[in-house]
Amino acid sequence: MTLAAENKNKKQEVRSMYPKPIGANRACRGAPELLRATLAAALAIGASHSLDAWAETPENGPNPQGEVAPELKASNVQETNAGVSKGALPDSELLSRIIERKKLFARIDALAERGQLTELPPPSESIIGDAGGLRSDLAQHGIGFNILSMSTFTNNYMGHDRHNPQAYSGERPTYSSNLVAGITYDLGQVGLDNGQLIFGVGSYYSSWDEVNPSSPFSFTRIAYYQSLWDKTVELKIGVLPNDLEFIGPFTGGTLVGGTQGLQAVIPYQVGLSHAPVSSPAANVTVNLGNFYNKFGVQRSISPDGMGAEIARHLGEFDMHVDHGGALYIDELGYKRSATPGTPYAWLRAGYIYNSSDYTQFLSNERSDDNYAGYVLGDYQVYQFNSAIASRGMYAGFTWMSAPEDRNLFDLYYGFRLFAKGPMDSRPFDMLTLEYGYTSYSDDANTRLDRLHVSNADDSRSTTLAYNMRLAAGTYLRTGLSYVEKPAFSPDVKDALNLQASLTLFF
Repeated sequence: MTLAAENKNKKQEVRSMYPKPIGANRACRGAPELLRATLAAALAIGASHSLDAWAETPENGPNPQGEVAPELKASNVQETNAGVSKGALPDSELLSRIIERKKLFARIDALAERGQLTELPPPSESIIGDAGGLRSDLAQHGIGFNILSMSTFTNNYMGHDRHNPQAYSGERPTYSSNLVAGITYDLGQVGLDNGQLIFGVGSYYSSWDEVNPSSPFSFTRIAYYQSLWDKTVELKIGVLPNDLEFIGPFTGGTLVGGTQGLQAVIPYQVGLSHAPVSSPAANVTVNLGNFYNKFGVQRSISPDGMGAEIARHLGEFDMHVDHGGALYIDELGYKRSATPGTPYAWLRAGYIYNSSDYTQFLSNERSDDNYAGYVLGDYQVYQFNSAIASRGMYAGFTWMSAPEDRNLFDLYYGFRLFAKGPMDSRPFDMLTLEYGYTSYSDDANTRLDRLHVSNADDSRSTTLAYNMRLAAGTYLRTGLSYVEKPAFSPDVKDALNLQASLTLFF
């Protein structure tokens, strides 16, 4: 065997440990996605400020359920539910304006998707609000909608030589974008109180297609939700991205907070559905005060990775996957909102069991299953002297583990400190300091050692990030991460990654 052929085989061995690429032409396919996301971001930032005033006041009408939205009954308002303020205001006056805006939007906000653990800003905190009375008109018929765009740019500034193919996110300037649109329908319109139909589509583009393959438009959710006995029991069944239903992997419990840790991906690695790959699922939640238990069963994402899953046309409807089976997840948690004098708290622990057959590193044979465990906690250690109770200092941790014989990432743990509303003049921003540790599988290391391929045993990252609310529905998150051993193989030098993310809610 020639040296070139041997090196080619070694590269294929390394690539086989990552999700399989779908082999499409990135330049041809990605250009329209990149143009779309860039144009949307430019238009949205320019338009958001002018639309704020136009979208400020919806058509004032009664709540179809005959009461004020539940979140208005509490004396606190989370920053993701914030309304628009004009100029610098005392936060007590600002809170009054937020609550008044929430009352005006109560009928519209009640149509937001239900049943998710991860918080998304409601229509009252969006770029277009109720511009032209569109949302009010649709709400009269029980229809709500939302559009979400998330764009992220990452680049390493340590000035190292760059590998070909790319070894980690940011080694070359790396760009990704998500575009998701959703519609909900209140089944109370046809006599089924507390029921909801949910429909959504989305697409994903990544410039690092080898590991994070792009996805054309597909169905992200087609689901039926029903709550019983004043939300003591919640049911949700259909096609779902379960990462928004379980775990709470986003800092601060909200989508705009950013993900917790650069490699906190173990639940996805063992088959949990997530954007842009949804799958058939059924979830049941039992709520007892602040305690809850949530159980779900879903068709596993392909054990051969995201590339294999995306390559299956309309695969989100398909119950059959090669070597795939059912995934079961159960989560027990305690979640308490912040109120004056009572700090926010969210502790959750869960277990994932997947009956799919995963390839084992050393034997190259298929396993009978896969599994993972996780524990996460976030607690508000200090409340600022503020009328907005969610403002304050928080501390949190994450622990995740999976078997090393079939999972590249077998252990992740992280610690974080973050401040919500760190300044009186910026009551809806968030400042985050986070440390993460990732262990790479010993079995995967042994496999590559046999091929005399360089690899890393573990990776550590320290991230400082600031999430700024530019206007209603417009968030800019910038962060700087120092990452030791940012790639499993080849074993590369440390990286200093700058990341900028723009999140838009319409």
